[in-house]
Amino acid sequence: MRRLLILPYYFLPRNHVACYRAGCFAKFLPENGWKPTVVCEDLPAVGPDSDPDFIGILPESVEIHRVAAPRPRGSLERFLHRTWGQYLQTHRLPLHWSEHVGRRVRELIQTTRFDAVWATSDPLGPLALADETARSLGVPWVADLRDSFSVLPFGKWYKRPLFASRERSLCRRADRVTTVSEGLARGLAPLIGKEPVVIHNGFDPTLFPQAPLPQRPKFTLLYAGNLVRSPGLVFSAVELCIHRGWIPRDQIELLFHGVDVARIERYCPGAAGRVPIQAFPRLPHREILRVMGSSAVLLLMAHADTPGVLPAKGFDYLASGRPILAVPDDHGEVSRFLGRTGAGVSLSDPEAIARQLAEWFEGWKTGRGPAMPRDDREIARYSRREQTRQLAGVLDDLMRR
Repeated sequence: MRRLLILPYYFLPRNHVACYRAGCFAKFLPENGWKPTVVCEDLPAVGPDSDPDFIGILPESVEIHRVAAPRPRGSLERFLHRTWGQYLQTHRLPLHWSEHVGRRVRELIQTTRFDAVWATSDPLGPLALADETARSLGVPWVADLRDSFSVLPFGKWYKRPLFASRERSLCRRADRVTTVSEGLARGLAPLIGKEPVVIHNGFDPTLFPQAPLPQRPKFTLLYAGNLVRSPGLVFSAVELCIHRGWIPRDQIELLFHGVDVARIERYCPGAAGRVPIQAFPRLPHREILRVMGSSAVLLLMAHADTPGVLPAKGFDYLASGRPILAVPDDHGEVSRFLGRTGAGVSLSDPEAIARQLAEWFEGWKTGRGPAMPRDDREIARYSRREQTRQLAGVLDDLMRR
């Protein structure tokens, strides 16, 4: 069995969507002839950000080395990290973590022969460490981009050009680049001089309840995760449904998990008084999967102004079997994703959204459920096990060169 060094920053037991990708690759790679060794941040197993069961049980063959990253001490060290570190060492961020992980990796390669290295960003630190390690060992490495400073407008505007430059440089040095959507791949290709391999995010069917879940007593619209776009179009549509008598107010609810009411109010002042909203803290991963399965409709806030974004939560939504309502219509990644899978619709007009909700409500009320043209074969492509086979194929190809 070949050995793969995996360098993420975020990893289990952190309750963070970034852990899903690296965690499931580590979980399923042994089935594909690769034994992973993971070097990652050290997070306490107990705490508000901890979810030890996020991806279930890892195989015993997976080695994990957790490295603590002490905070800078003293005003001078903090100043240097905010200045020199942020602007001259952007490719090594988080700086303290990269320093400690670098030492651990150098110790590991004295006793373990790795055949390849895989690292995921952001932050950029794991990519820089993968490049250095792979070159010292004379083995290939893969740069995996879940987001891209070069393609997407995220991060602080005045830092983005520097981060993007470092990102492109590292991707050019990598033997392969993988990313999570066709839009990101199209944007990256001319900037890095190579075609990225698209390995989408996905879902792990082993984490979902095996028996059908009872539906909630109300017609429930669920949003799970961080809220970074206004849900105003959905609220307007629900108001229309209630005002026209299509859905009685006492038979509908909007649940937000991982979002506080204050954030909803910032986007839509006074919304809590107009539509029945409930907000709850973030749940452990397997618990929120159960809530998805018992809801009527799953809400996805699309990035209509940002090409190439396909939110990772959409894949767990997909596996839940409940209809997905993406708002607004991005005419891009999300719309094509829902079209390929038949798992939902992308809409931008409150009138159209209201009519769709009313149609789904009638199906929910009668117990028929939504009439969705789901394509099970297409949906199966997005299982984490299948995507790990794709990654193993990329690694195997590098071994043949």
